[in-house]
Amino acid sequence: MRKGIAYFHIQLKRVMKTFPRQAAVNLLVCLCVGVLAAVFLRDGILAGDSQKYRIGVVGDLSSSYLGFGITAIQSLDDSRFMIELVTMTEKEAEESFMRGELYAIVELPEGMMDAIESGRNDKPISYIASQGQKGIGTMVMGQIVDVASTLVTSSQSAIFGMQTLMLERGMQEEFWDATNRLNLLLIELVVNRSGLYEVEVLGIANGLSVEGYYFCSILLFLLLLSGIHNSQLFLHKRVDEPRFMKSRGVGAWSQVAGEYLAYLCLLLFCTALLFVPLSFCLEKELLTIPEWEGLGAEPLSGFLFALLPVMAMFAALQFLLYELVTGVVSGILLQFLCGLGMGYLSGFFYPAAFFPDSMERIGRLLPTGQALQYVDGSVAGEGNPRAACGVLLYLAVFLALSALVRRNKIGRG
Repeated sequence: MRKGIAYFHIQLKRVMKTFPRQAAVNLLVCLCVGVLAAVFLRDGILAGDSQKYRIGVVGDLSSSYLGFGITAIQSLDDSRFMIELVTMTEKEAEESFMRGELYAIVELPEGMMDAIESGRNDKPISYIASQGQKGIGTMVMGQIVDVASTLVTSSQSAIFGMQTLMLERGMQEEFWDATNRLNLLLIELVVNRSGLYEVEVLGIANGLSVEGYYFCSILLFLLLLSGIHNSQLFLHKRVDEPRFMKSRGVGAWSQVAGEYLAYLCLLLFCTALLFVPLSFCLEKELLTIPEWEGLGAEPLSGFLFALLPVMAMFAALQFLLYELVTGVVSGILLQFLCGLGMGYLSGFFYPAAFFPDSMERIGRLLPTGQALQYVDGSVAGEGNPRAACGVLLYLAVFLALSALVRRNKIGRG
């Protein structure tokens, strides 16, 4: 035990010699990432609130009812703030769609209005989108088309049913007046349908805002890849060093514990240093996170404490990956590929809900997925015990595997 503690002190002195360089690298990387994130949020996601889905309308537009309907949607309906309908020829629509100027194309078949007026409804509208648009936008557009179709057929049924009853009862004098009043009533119902519901925004993913979500994702991704610029701490050792320490009474478990804890201290100090400029940005409102609005930098201390299990797990993962290889290039490459792949599947770049269900489930079960759920819950002020247990379980597994690999190396040496 005493020799293990002494070994830890030696390793701590060794890794702390690299602290100034590591801190400078972390600050520089975070500065670049912060600038890019600020531009992305300002000119990308947040600017998207003022953008519309541009949809081309082609086909049989000869009916005056269709022209009136398109004009009414563009002038009166709430969907005008999200959708822009553009009438054009089929060739123009195809060329614009290929250039990426249209989100989708709505094709109106010939004789559609006649089919509606006769009650046949055998001329369906075609909604054309690209295969790669399987996201939230496509789902929204599909729902809008479905709602519009339901409104048209239901309105038509109501009008025809009323007209049939009036004719059967000999109410020819009130026929057109009642038809016009029912049409106006249905139009008013459609135009004012926004008053029938209340929109509640739950966040981009895990209940967080865009800023909060990407703050957590970027921070975790930097921690995940921190092993790349710390590679010299792991890869300079000769093959016979573990065996030599074993002969001095420091076994595989003590070696792994001492080296791992020293590296974890370095990672903790570097992360704590990053929180100094971050605290300044929050106090001066250069960085805004809606979940912490009005609190300034006060939540940062609690967030750093909550981040400790994730830092410990990522440090253990990096330690294990370096234990599995011997060369500098292979170690760095393994760190990069594992970090990039797991980060992507777990939703560090895009919310995992955008992926197919199978990929989303896999991403949530990965160490990075558990870490993201745990950290997102901390920022939102809602604990996630299941994710916390997953993080601690992965931490224990990575350390145990590292010790087993080290013992195997000593035995082979």
